[in-house]
Formats: sequence, structure tokens, C-alpha cells
Amino acid sequence: MKILELGKFYPPYRGGMETLLRSWAEGFAHKGAEVDCVVANDSARTVHEELNGVRVHRLASFGSLFSTSLCPAYPGSTRRYPADLWHAHFPNPLMDLACVRGPKEVPLVISYHSDIIRQAALMGFYEPLLKKLLARATRIIVATPQHIEYSPWLGAHRDKCRVIPFGIDLQRFEPTPAVLQQAAELKKNADGKRILLNIGRLVGYKGQRHLLEAARQLDAAVWLVGGGPLAGELKVLAQSLGIAPRVRFWETVDDALLPAILHACDVFVLPSVTPNEAFGLVQVEAMACGKPVVSCALRSGVPFVNQDGVTGLIVPPGDSAALAVALQRLLSDTALADRLGAAGRARAQSEFAEPVMIARYWDCFQEHLAGRR
Repeated sequence: MKILELGKFYPPYRGGMETLLRSWAEGFAHKGAEVDCVVANDSARTVHEELNGVRVHRLASFGSLFSTSLCPAYPGSTRRYPADLWHAHFPNPLMDLACVRGPKEVPLVISYHSDIIRQAALMGFYEPLLKKLLARATRIIVATPQHIEYSPWLGAHRDKCRVIPFGIDLQRFEPTPAVLQQAAELKKNADGKRILLNIGRLVGYKGQRHLLEAARQLDAAVWLVGGGPLAGELKVLAQSLGIAPRVRFWETVDDALLPAILHACDVFVLPSVTPNEAFGLVQVEAMACGKPVVSCALRSGVPFVNQDGVTGLIVPPGDSAALAVALQRLLSDTALADRLGAAGRARAQSEFAEPVMIARYWDCFQEHLAGRR
């Protein structure tokens, strides 16, 4: 089987979609497929390389416009790299053009990561292309049922949709003696306080300000892992709330340290306030470490991952007071926190493990190629 992966960027470029793209590409290669992966480069030169059995084509890009790389060679990639099946990652207008312009007989499986939200004002121009893409698709795969329920575009294509949750490498988060030793050393920085952890870009929709406001009512340390344009504003907020001494900003963290940080925390908090947070893969990482999660009732897949009362607690988005109540409940009831954390770990292993995701996708691909034959 020859598979053409169509993504935005590829590791070492960092991001949730990029991590998943590598998992799919390497997973399919491991199953015996020939895999080409087309992405944009972050410079004006094209680079071809082979990484762990995947042929990666980083096409020259000349900047970006509305979060889309200006990559003139991308739309012709479906003709340049022949394949038995295309696996495309939405949203990405370059991918849309490549698929709509490519050979009509090739099956197209789309991984629909999220609706377009930030550039909603441009939908009047983009809608015709989007409709062509969805009509062209052989199968549309979403990570949660909520992706279909809340999308303004997928309802008309419900018969093409299939739910396959995202998966990650859970072995990274195993509580090995080395990881637990590192976690114990990190906990010393909290001065004996329980630790509330958030991992994510410091941007508005991630809602970290609500975690800081909630922490004013709690006797706990807050760790924010990630950089972003709101770093300065959040530091000022922590000062004004009088909690700066117990708030730690980890602006740059090596991936190897993340499992120890997760094991060091007591509760993981995802206070995102808009559906831009379509899944919250970092919730799965916390669940894999046996940590209870507090997240928000978004019109997205976030509540599908963290189930209220099962793996964690769900609160209204943007409600700092409700967030404080939920966090206090877990901090004061260790039996409840332990039960939710254990259930989260079991759910991560059964639903969100990388091999489970790869096997489900592989079955889908085989099904469509068999239908084509």
C-alpha cells in the first residue's frame, strides 16, 4: 500500500497535529506501507529526507497568510507523489487544493481535526473549496462524536464520518523509577503544597487566567508549562492576585521532562474557554499518568476525553469560581482524586493508545482499498 500523508508541518516542528502526523506516518510504515509525507517547510527551500521509514517532503514556503503557508508547490503534490490512498489533515487550505486538483480515482481519507474558528470571517471565500473537499472525500474521520455534532459542515456528510479517537505513545508516561525520582525532586519546588498543572500555549483561548483566579481561593501551587504572547500579562495577574510566590512559569521544557512534571502534579487543569480546544490531547497525557483532570464543558471533543465524574470533573468555561470549587473538591478528597485518576489511566490505555489508533485507521484504509479493487 502506498500512502500519501498531507499535513501542515512535520517534527521536529512542535505541535499536537504534528505529533499525530508522525505517529500515523511511522505507524503505517511499520505495517509495511510505503509512506510519503508532504508538508510545508519553515524556510524558502525544499528538503527531502527519510525519517524512520517515512519519506518526508518539506516544500519551500515563503511565509504565511491567515495561518496558511505560502507554499506554491503544495497543490501539485498529489500528482507529483503517486499513491494508492491519500490521508489528509484538515484544516489546511493547501491540502484542500491538492486533493481537489488531484486524480479523482484515488481514495481520500480526511482526518478532520477541528472546524475553522479563528478565520471564520473568511468562510465566505473559503466555503466553496471546503464543500468540494468534503464531497470529494471517501471517508471523514473525527476524533470524537462531538466533532460531528457541533460542526456546521459535517452534518451533511454524516454517512461518511467515522469516530476514531486520537492516540499517543503511552509508554512515555510509565512511572519508571527514574521518572518518579525526577518527579520527587521537582515536587520540592512546591514547598510542600499540592500542585495544579497546566500545559499549553499561553494564549487567550487556553484560559490560564481563570486557573490563576481560581488559585487565589486555594492553598496550592500552580505550574504553567508553555510559552506564548500572554506570558507577561499572566505574570502581572499572578502578582495582582497575590499568588505570584506559588506560581511557576515553565516557558521552555524538554519533552523528556514532561512525564516527570505530570507525575509530580496532583491535578491536571485544562481551563480552555473556546472550541479552539478541539480534543485536548494533553488530557490524555495526564490521564496516562493517573492524574484526575478538570476541564470545561466546551462544544468540542474535550468533554469526550475527560468524562465528568469518571476521569475528572467538568466545569463551565470561563467560570473561575466553579473551577475553584472543583479543584478544592479534588484537593480535599484524595480518595476521589485517586479513583478518577485510576479510571483515567484505564481509559487512556483502552481508547487513546497509539497502537489502537493505528490499527483502527489501518482497517479503515484496507476497507476502502478493497472497495476500490
